[in-house]
Amino acid sequence: MRLPKLIVTAVTAICVASSAQADAQEPAKEIMLIVPHAAGTGVDAVARSLLAPLQTTLERTVVVDNRVGASGAIGSASVARAKPDGTTIMLNANPPFVTFPLTQDRPLYNPMADFKPLARVGTVPMVLVVSAQSETKTLEQLLAFAKSHPAKANYASPGVGSAGYLAMERLKAKYGLRFEEVLYKSTPQSLIDVTAGHVLAAFSSLPAASSLIEGGKLRALAVGSTARISQLPATPTLAELTGEVDFLANVWYGFLAPAGISDAMAEQLYAGISKAFATEAAQRALRSQGIVPELQSPKEFERSLALDDKAARRVMRGNP
Repeated sequence: MRLPKLIVTAVTAICVASSAQADAQEPAKEIMLIVPHAAGTGVDAVARSLLAPLQTTLERTVVVDNRVGASGAIGSASVARAKPDGTTIMLNANPPFVTFPLTQDRPLYNPMADFKPLARVGTVPMVLVVSAQSETKTLEQLLAFAKSHPAKANYASPGVGSAGYLAMERLKAKYGLRFEEVLYKSTPQSLIDVTAGHVLAAFSSLPAASSLIEGGKLRALAVGSTARISQLPATPTLAELTGEVDFLANVWYGFLAPAGISDAMAEQLYAGISKAFATEAAQRALRSQGIVPELQSPKEFERSLALDDKAARRVMRGNP
């Protein structure tokens, strides 16, 4: 018996709607985790160290995809354009995530408008160092030397927009000093020159400088962490020394998704990331890379990202 055309149409519509609803409710089986930097870099190492626990907690296959180029801008831009359905997320680091677009006339992405922060998982503090052979033992003495010897006041830097650059430019502006930026292609070479006294000072990541500090070749004057760190308990923070609670100098690692992702999906992803973060394997992996594990929720990450963007814009526009 043939059903009336109207009934067939109605049944078909119901079936299509039910199928679409089921598809919408069923989570995608695979998540593409974009790493906008090359394999072997710090960002890539963090992504791969969290991969196994992340797949377990999310109960989904997670595939790392390194999309490199333009200091991370190529991969970041691809995430900004991705469908905001939870199947594409990114692990990135700042700097350069926030700072690099500020150096471009036509940025490929807007760090504040194009992404939804999911979770920040850790930071690598920067440490201000001088040669252990110098007579400079405190930040106050370094600033006094720079004031009285402006021609000798310089610092090693990997370039505009780096964490060390931002911190030193902020110090320069706060105290009205002149510090000439000396560019280096590699951190090891810059620290060799600081150790030898060829360059007055440098902001370096703690992992890169720790062996030279422990070996008595470099002296730490300040750390850029939120609180004093166990490796250098006697070294004060920049916030302590400057009286500015938001004076930080670090590199952070965080997960982000395309803007437009639903709050429910963002919370679901955050729940999985936070469970992965809490595993012993993830904690051990982060610490082994010199990263201080620090978890921030989507809202906390959004607030700190806004502060980073504001601070970077002030420094990059010459008004720290």
